[in-house]
Amino acid sequence: MREPTISIVIPAYNVAPYIDAAFDTLASQTVRPYQVIIVDDGSVDETWERIRAYPHPYRTELISTENRGQGRARNLGITRATGTYIYFFDADDLLEPNFIERMQSVIETRNYPDIIFFSGATFFDEGAERLDVVGSYQRGFDGEYVRAVDLLAAFEKHGGGTCSPCLYISRRTIWSEKLRFKEHYHEDEEIFYPLIFSARRYVVTDDVFFQRRIRHGSTMTIPKNMKHVKGLHQLLESLLMLYRNPSYRDCRHYIRRRAIFFTGKYMSICRKAGVRYDLSLLMTMMLGFRNRWMLVKIAFHALSSSLRVMIKRYIGKSRLLSH
Repeated sequence: MREPTISIVIPAYNVAPYIDAAFDTLASQTVRPYQVIIVDDGSVDETWERIRAYPHPYRTELISTENRGQGRARNLGITRATGTYIYFFDADDLLEPNFIERMQSVIETRNYPDIIFFSGATFFDEGAERLDVVGSYQRGFDGEYVRAVDLLAAFEKHGGGTCSPCLYISRRTIWSEKLRFKEHYHEDEEIFYPLIFSARRYVVTDDVFFQRRIRHGSTMTIPKNMKHVKGLHQLLESLLMLYRNPSYRDCRHYIRRRAIFFTGKYMSICRKAGVRYDLSLLMTMMLGFRNRWMLVKIAFHALSSSLRVMIKRYIGKSRLLSH
């Protein structure tokens, strides 16, 4: 086979203070990327000017569009990519200098897998140390898999199933016209299982190649709004479709657990955004999954805030007493 090539797709929106540092980590790669596609998603600061002014030492394609969201910016990049593999990199984050070199080595030594998952770490921007950001970017294990159910079992066992597109590279050929990011927030969560089900061979490494910047004003840290709500709504609908698909019958356990978790998150985000629950969606989830824990999750989040706190405290004390 030919030497593997990697196209890097970078959506950028109002990241002028950070984007040069991101480009520096690409310019300092021990092996330069085959192609870098940068999509300015209608920025209103100096992001586009910085993108054009940077002395990119690699093959680039610079695109400026109206603001349509990170998902659509990535989708545009997919259509322009020509490398064997695609990597989605955020314009305010950093990469280890050996990322391209190591990914090419893994691809060649593991016989060109469809997806390679790897670990990341976080660092705080100045003044962002007190931001409450929950989640780990560590995979927690190494492995090679040829069945989606075995990969999902490993993710559940080790807790390494974070969905960030910055934590995997994938074969360009599995990105069919039907496999695209949605326009609202949580688009990375929505596409994660469809992406896995579109592939046949997976490699996981616990090595860290990516550095996530925790900062004010990012999608993760801004106040919850209707885009978050709509994104989770789409995610739940997608999970129910996957659950009903007989092709993924052996993965139903993991689809159901994911749906129960995100049903609770949907209801929580609705409260934070001041948006009413979509009762028809919640009823569809209960009837579609026919699972008692789905019912318990919905019933719990439908309670008042004081009752939820009381129950959490009781459960916490019960666990302490049982040890």
